[in-house]
Amino acid sequence: MLLKTNMRTMIKGIIVKYGYAVAAILIIYSSMSKWEPRENWIVLFVYTLLTIFSTFAPVRLANTILTLNNAVIFSGILLFGAWVGVWSALIEALIIAFLMKFNPVKTPVKAMANLGQLMMTIWVVDALNRWISSLGTISPMVSDLFLAGAYWFANLFLCGLGISYFHKMGWIQTVKQMARGFTSTYLLLCVLAGVGSRLVESYGVLTLLPMMVAFITISYVFHHYYDSIQKLQQKVEEVKTFNHKFLTAMAASIDARDRYTSGHSQRVAHWGREIAKDIGLSATKVEEIYVGGLLHDIGKIGIEDEILNKKGKLTPEEYDKIKQHTVIGYEIILQAGMFNELLPAIRSHHERIDGRGYPDGLAGDDIPLMARILAISDAFDAMVADRPYRKGLPVEEALQEIKRGSGTQFDPILAEHFIRIVQRLPREELQSIIGIESIPQKQLQEAIR
Repeated sequence: MLLKTNMRTMIKGIIVKYGYAVAAILIIYSSMSKWEPRENWIVLFVYTLLTIFSTFAPVRLANTILTLNNAVIFSGILLFGAWVGVWSALIEALIIAFLMKFNPVKTPVKAMANLGQLMMTIWVVDALNRWISSLGTISPMVSDLFLAGAYWFANLFLCGLGISYFHKMGWIQTVKQMARGFTSTYLLLCVLAGVGSRLVESYGVLTLLPMMVAFITISYVFHHYYDSIQKLQQKVEEVKTFNHKFLTAMAASIDARDRYTSGHSQRVAHWGREIAKDIGLSATKVEEIYVGGLLHDIGKIGIEDEILNKKGKLTPEEYDKIKQHTVIGYEIILQAGMFNELLPAIRSHHERIDGRGYPDGLAGDDIPLMARILAISDAFDAMVADRPYRKGLPVEEALQEIKRGSGTQFDPILAEHFIRIVQRLPREELQSIIGIESIPQKQLQEAIR
């Protein structure tokens, strides 16, 4: 598997570092003959100005900045052919190389790779444009939309290959992320460039003025729109940070009621998060399980201190009351109308795979995944944590107990994942996690504030 991955990386490197560079040189060389005639100089001069303008008048989005150069290049292909697009792309590459922080090793390689993918995109779109023109039966509007899509698609895949190589990511994964993100704006810009090209073709160069005004307006609107989005995202992050602090403080206050379980909720949350990540759940689900771990014992608020902190063995009646913390916590969150996604963690983390758990006697896959994960985290921490009346079990013994309970008390697949997670941790790191204590009172007050 590793050999196959290394082979793919090597092939990708050859294509991006050498293939792209060779393609750029060949395509530039094939266009040079078109740059020499005097009648073409005015076109090259105009597109030089347009390229410089578009480079320094970007469209600002939420997480990136897009130049208008793709629109300029696309219009050049439609109006005059690949030679204008290649000229514009070359001017852009020279400007960017001049502005970039120069690294004698990385900068030339990345600059040539970027230029190569752009040159190949131009070559593909120009070839399609000439083929469509030879048919003579397709309206310019339809062909321009098709070519705009082809430009976007070719640029996306070629650029995605380069980014995936330099950032050591999967090609398809990179392309998907780019397609979901800002690159769709490039498609819109190419469509507008196609409209502008046909206006210039029909009514002359002066129609570029209203098109430039339109692009400036688009840039202005996008800038303010995404600036507002960014501010909203910052507010959302602030709220999430506050929620996390508040929930951590709440978990600490729950644990503080039971002098035997200092830091228990935070440790359960930690192990739950590690299991969720190990089985490949999404970042959102991982975070939900972590927060579910923090609040899984919130129902202990409703249990009397005399029972919660009893030193001796609980009577059957007292144990029945302790078991009610799952239902009490469920009702608290349900009535609060918040964090409803955490209800399974709170109500069902003491259910068993064999159906002998509480409060509902659920079995197998009827137990929500979140609860099955936290059941293992909860049980492990209960076993390894010290209590005033007993010493915590050694980690290996606790893992053996988890293994013995696999298929009866615990989900067997999740138990296997958990055992592997713990076993691959360095001893020092494991001991530091097991030793996590509830946040001190001063920090608790600060978190609440």
